[in-house]
Amino acid sequence: MKKIVLITLISIIIVAMGTVGKASEKPLTIIVDGKVIMFDESTGFPYVSDTGRTMVPLRICLSSIGCQVDWNQQIQTVISRKGEIKVEIPMGKKEIFKNQIPISIDTAAVVKNGRAYLPLREVMKAYGYAVDWDNKTRIISVTKNTSYDNSIEFTPFNINGGSTGIFSRKQLEFKGFDGIQAEITLPMVTIAEKGDCPYVYFGFDWKNDVGNVEGGFQFIEDSNHPNYNKWTVYMRQGDDWRWGDNIALEQGSTHHIKFYSEKVSKKQVDLVVELDGMEIIRKVSTVTDFTNASVKAVTSIAMSKTFDGNNCFSRSDNCKIANMKVSEAKSDLYLDFKNYGLYSEWRPIIGVSGKWFGTVDCIPSYLHIGTDGAISIYKGQ
Repeated sequence: MKKIVLITLISIIIVAMGTVGKASEKPLTIIVDGKVIMFDESTGFPYVSDTGRTMVPLRICLSSIGCQVDWNQQIQTVISRKGEIKVEIPMGKKEIFKNQIPISIDTAAVVKNGRAYLPLREVMKAYGYAVDWDNKTRIISVTKNTSYDNSIEFTPFNINGGSTGIFSRKQLEFKGFDGIQAEITLPMVTIAEKGDCPYVYFGFDWKNDVGNVEGGFQFIEDSNHPNYNKWTVYMRQGDDWRWGDNIALEQGSTHHIKFYSEKVSKKQVDLVVELDGMEIIRKVSTVTDFTNASVKAVTSIAMSKTFDGNNCFSRSDNCKIANMKVSEAKSDLYLDFKNYGLYSEWRPIIGVSGKWFGTVDCIPSYLHIGTDGAISIYKGQ
């Protein structure tokens, strides 16, 4: 009997100690533009996930900045809108979509007790707000980021590379990649104006934009060239252009292409393009460290004149990129491109009002995606 009483007393003490510990912890406070958000049973309460991330109920937080918030049960996605901005937040995925452009996040949204929860930062950032965390006071401050104007509509002039032509660009984060490969079906092309030149290529980028390199397929639009109206293979790093010898590929044909770096010595790294298993181009890279490189896949029409969003009348139809895989730096394994988070970033200090980098369609009215994923580029009706 004494043993039972003693165990009961110990249990009570442990529970009491746990209660005191929780009670002594400062409650989490979220302040949006100077106003404290009040949480209750109807809104749900913030909580700390198993990974240590503070998860907040989305609806009340987004409503606090004037967003309309809806829930699509069929696709398990929160759909929020404010002005011209639409942010979609799918549950269980490490990405959100701002005006259909994917943005990588490090923690997936979840449904808990019938409510959607997500770390606040990336969603608020998409609406032009800055999020700060004070660990001592346990206060999350959400304030309007005056360096970014949400009223800005993406045009060729505020997308990195946008004024040089039209493109669909999918780019991974700067986490270290040194190889990419895929099966590519080359587009059917109609050139309306001399100087318009379609491309399908891969590229490696660095945050400082030094040493960026691309390699893949270039359309031969010069009527004086012996292989006019066919595709060839190229590589470009800075002003150094290389082409494969006597490579002439038919429109609509399918080829396996691989673009990668190869360490030759302690001081030399080569860049290599292989076509259908054969090495076609090799050059010494101006950059030897790929541990912070990003990798991208691009379908485009480059122009010799400035693209203003309305003045390209050439076409590139039915480009298909299948089985795209990438290798991480210092690894020989090639894994599915879709396993990795896409990179995109607004840099407000570049240009007159800022510039968008990374994954983007420039511009949506020119990009047409088929049900089979094929990409066509032409001026919309």
